[in-house]
Amino acid sequence: MHAENYKRFLELIDKLREFEGAIIVEGLRDEVALRNLGVGAEIIRLSRLPLSDTAIKASRYHDVMILTDFDGKGEELARKLLMYLIGYECNVDLTTRSRLKSIIGGRIKGIEELYSFYVRTRERANRGRDSRLRF
Repeated sequence: MHAENYKRFLELIDKLREFEGAIIVEGLRDEVALRNLGVGAEIIRLSRLPLSDTAIKASRYHDVMILTDFDGKGEELARKLLMYLIGYECNVDLTTRSRLKSIIGGRIKGIEELYSFYVRTRERANRGRDSRLRF
């Protein structure tokens, strides 16, 4: 990971930590990863509710972030959730997910791996092996 991407990655982690709305994830491991990163926002797991019920629950919040996995299933879930949420008066954030996917560049497949990726990235950066932070 190049130094500029590392900086952008840390900024996105900070954004997750500061987010005050509801974050929609696929399952428990995703929620655990976000909690380990210090995310305090409401987290709604898709594994507990049908998509329509998830949208209704999330619509109670002014800001909603969709943070599904980066695979085909996650893409489809994000698209469907957005369609459900369009009718509600809430701001839907898909940009954070897209930016994470772009920066991570296939190194991880899902949100459940985000915390371990963060730890590995920080360790490599702290060792100062390479100013470009390649792995």
